[in-house]
Amino acid sequence: MLVSQIISDGRSWADVPNTNFFSASDALTTVQTSWKQIYQKLCQWNDDYFVTTVYPTFSSFTPDANRQFLYNYALPADFFHLRLFQYQPNAQTFVPVSKMTIEDFGNTQQSPGYRMMGQNLSIYTIVPYTNWCVYYYPAPITLATNTDLTYPNTMLPEIMSWQVAVEIRRKQNLDFADKQARVNELMETMRMEIPRDDAKAEPIKNVFAQGFWPYI
Repeated sequence: MLVSQIISDGRSWADVPNTNFFSASDALTTVQTSWKQIYQKLCQWNDDYFVTTVYPTFSSFTPDANRQFLYNYALPADFFHLRLFQYQPNAQTFVPVSKMTIEDFGNTQQSPGYRMMGQNLSIYTIVPYTNWCVYYYPAPITLATNTDLTYPNTMLPEIMSWQVAVEIRRKQNLDFADKQARVNELMETMRMEIPRDDAKAEPIKNVFAQGFWPYI
């Protein structure tokens, strides 16, 4: 659905005869904020609609000048959330890198491990494994009125229209509870549409076995 149509629907659903006080800039800002919220939810709900994968090599890491075995990897410019970080111990397999607590960061028993440090992945590894893999979500796109939001198909653009209606009513100091309830209802509907393979549950992660590949 075009962003312009999302805004038009929202103005219509606000149930206010005159919405001229709610500028085009107001409307676009509202849709952008609402899209960020939807995008965040889609990133949280298990399936990876927006995930991007990069394969850095050890040579691209920057050694820390103050600590042995510590390296920094500059996150991509469009980085939003980390999904998975892996290393390749042999030619056939990639294995998850453990996220260290701040207290245990640099503990040799947890090598390799990582933490998010500013705009870097800070990586502690005794063995300089050549190949690594970063799964991450890029930042949500900046919308324009001619942007066509069609993906994923389970995303409900009507949520953004109802949010426009909410903000119009809010700006006029009018009651918007029924409109907000509709936003919440549709968000829950979208969440329920996401699972597609409930018959195949994911296995429980073994958080106790660490460091003995392949029994991680």
